Amino acid sequence: MKKTFFKYIAAAILLATFYACSNKTSIPIIDEDAPTCDDGILNGDEIAIDCGGDCPGFCPESSIGILRGELVTILTLDRSIEYQLKGPYIVRDLAQLTIPEGTVIKADPGSYIAVAQGGKINVFGQPYNPVIFTSSSENPSAGDWGGIVICGKAPIQSDGVDRSEIADIFYGGSDVDDTSGVLRNLRIEYAGEAGYNNKKFDGIAFYGVGSITTITQLEVFQSNGNGIKFIGGNVNADKLLVTKTGKNSIELKNNWSGNGENWFLKDATMSGIEMSSDDALAVVSTIYVGDVNGVSIIGPSYETGLSYSGGSGVYTFANIYTSEMMKGIHSDGAEANSQIDLGYLNIDGIQFDNPSSNFNTTNYNGTATFFTENLNLGAGNTSSKPEWAEGWTIGLN
Repeated sequence: MKKTFFKYIAAAILLATFYACSNKTSIPIIDEDAPTCDDGILNGDEIAIDCGGDCPGFCPESSIGILRGELVTILTLDRSIEYQLKGPYIVRDLAQLTIPEGTVIKADPGSYIAVAQGGKINVFGQPYNPVIFTSSSENPSAGDWGGIVICGKAPIQSDGVDRSEIADIFYGGSDVDDTSGVLRNLRIEYAGEAGYNNKKFDGIAFYGVGSITTITQLEVFQSNGNGIKFIGGNVNADKLLVTKTGKNSIELKNNWSGNGENWFLKDATMSGIEMSSDDALAVVSTIYVGDVNGVSIIGPSYETGLSYSGGSGVYTFANIYTSEMMKGIHSDGAEANSQIDLGYLNIDGIQFDNPSSNFNTTNYNGTATFFTENLNLGAGNTSSKPEWAEGWTIGLN
């Protein structure tokens, strides 16, 4: 009798344990070997959505190379396929998109790529064989498609977490060593479409991206918005080339605190480099410093070479070359003037070559000596195409 009683007790405990475990919230784990043939996403070893690779059946030719939806696994594209970006394509937490050298991705209106916190995008272009994102139009022009949005976990101006104004994805945190992947020899063409609330996409935007992310040899050509935008974060960026944009070539926003070197900026509508801030963000006590060395800003379409707004952060520049400017350095209002007085903007060497007939060096009217003038090479070759831009860029002689 006692044995039977204990058997019932043991069985009850086992059932209770099973029930408790089955009701715990599990942490999703990416299984690269899990079936992906019915999830409506291009992933795994598929060559089209839910077909090819280990998936049964044949792929319709019209479906090969379509990118849209969400990526939740690890995917490497095939350079022999010309891909079509047919809508938003979100790289989610723990997912990874790898794009080999020579891959071409043609984007439709309404399409963009967004990398969420914890996701990664790896672009492995080569100097004479870059990865290219471009318009799907036969007659491409600026603003044909969205652009690329990358969201990381590095500190931002609000000392917390925010949501991106484009794509509405969380960004920010406290991980200065966060990585969102590798971008090398990447060219982005004809981006800058109007998106949420009629806000224009940038060619590429880095929201709270951390320092372990690699950015080198990146070009944005004919974006209808900004060329490149850094919103907080501390990612470093080397060898950037931006030509013919509808807004600024590069915008540094909300206390970006990375290091930049060799930036060649030409023919934008507004500023070569704009330093700005969201008025709605709370003032924080933490002081971040962004350092940029070696910049060429080439007109004649620019309103100003560098523009500084109050609350945008603390920045130091060196070896700046400008040509055909209407205004050299713009201070945007009383708050900006006050922060320049406090030493928040320092320029150790700037050259104003071939200025316009009505050129104004700066509208700043404070007492600080925050810049010095001298001869500089800028991004390496004053107003001419730098050597590091050979082979993978367009739009320059």
